[in-house]
Amino acid sequence: MRGKFSIIGGIVLIAAAATSAAPVKKNAPAAPRPAAATEKSAEPNCDAHKFETTIKLTGPDGQQKASKVKMCGTVGQSDADWVRTLQDAVKKTSLSPQMPQAAKEQIVAAVNAEIDRLTKPALALPESADISKLAKSAPPKAEAPLSRDYGSLGALPSATNVEPPHVLGPGAAIAEAPRLTLRCAFAGDEDRPIACDTIDRDTIMVFRADDAYPRGVAVRFVRKGDSRAELDLPALKMGQTANLRLPSAVCAGVVRSRVEIQALGANSPSGTSAGTIGEYDLRC
Repeated sequence: MRGKFSIIGGIVLIAAAATSAAPVKKNAPAAPRPAAATEKSAEPNCDAHKFETTIKLTGPDGQQKASKVKMCGTVGQSDADWVRTLQDAVKKTSLSPQMPQAAKEQIVAAVNAEIDRLTKPALALPESADISKLAKSAPPKAEAPLSRDYGSLGALPSATNVEPPHVLGPGAAIAEAPRLTLRCAFAGDEDRPIACDTIDRDTIMVFRADDAYPRGVAVRFVRKGDSRAELDLPALKMGQTANLRLPSAVCAGVVRSRVEIQALGANSPSGTSAGTIGEYDLRC
């Protein structure tokens, strides 16, 4: 492939010609070809193959100017030869020392895009085919109802044997864990309790109600996660106090340990979450 390039009046004209020769045996004279046929094969023909694009370049005056790039094939050139002509033009344009770099980049990009368009396989349709008569795709199958994927469920029961929740206070709201404050005192000195550090068998535990508990409060003693004893405090008004001694079961089997004291509503079911009053050293 060989091409000719020229710039005329700001319009870049690329005229490329494709040539081909049949293999010639060694020492055999080439068959003579008519001069008219030779001239015809190199004659540019834009009717069969033509490529045009416009590039933009900045002139010496700083203004941007548009230039048209045009390439034509030759008489009798096949589509495959035309693609090779475009590829040859890309190569020659890239290697041209006279052409500005900006022009090279725009031309090469445009010609490569044209090559991709020509070489990409298009949708093949029969000649003179009526698209309305082409075979239609099969209609989508009806989706199976979701109910088929699930088992049948019986009617929900209208009644239940589950006991109603244990509640405290008006409005049937689930009771919160009672809030109590614990202080410790010596026997005979219950009116002057102090903060508890250690609880032993002789400690008087003074519980003060931080809220009113008309149904009373249950006090639970837990050692190493196990409930050891549980006592009930009477109904308490807000700020009222009640005194308790340490149940003997809490000290069973130990001399020293730690005990956690919890509080819950007196009518709360077993296992109900309790409020922790505190954890203390235990001396038995």
